[in-house]
Amino acid sequence: MHPILISLLHALGVVLFATIVAMSVKAVTEGLWRWRHQRRHRPDIIANIGEGVHHGSVTRKTDAALASRYLLVKPGSDADHVAVTGVSDIPHGIAQDEATAAEEDVAVNLLGCAKSTQLGVASGTVTVGDLLVPAASGAVRTLPASAGTYYIIGRALATVATTELVEFDPYPPTQRVVE
Repeated sequence: MHPILISLLHALGVVLFATIVAMSVKAVTEGLWRWRHQRRHRPDIIANIGEGVHHGSVTRKTDAALASRYLLVKPGSDADHVAVTGVSDIPHGIAQDEATAAEEDVAVNLLGCAKSTQLGVASGTVTVGDLLVPAASGAVRTLPASAGTYYIIGRALATVATTELVEFDPYPPTQRVVE
């Protein structure tokens, strides 16, 4: 065989081999990219169930309308419902939503495991550092000096007037008897 022909065939073989390798690498790379991309952008499958553990909040239905956000709530007519607390009730948490009627879903931040400060509606003047307890209609108030049994839910972080939102450091409801 002629040496030029041999050189030409050799060069053609090298080019053909390089092309095959390049195409293989490209196919593998694109395949990996597609596989990773599809896995990353696959829609999540979500189930809305109430079983298991919760991380600081739960969703419950209301027994009645909630006039505003940030009201204290207690367990309602059953385990899936909440109702607005009164002065002597043990609060469960703070409703993060308002509800125009019964049977509406509301998010409830649990007082015993809140991961952040909370807001409440003040029923009177609250001063920074005051211990807070439930007031009428789901509001919060300063721990009274008068005799009675109260449930402390936190310590005020701001000074506010009546009906304003007060930020507070939440506590699990803790009974305090004032004599």
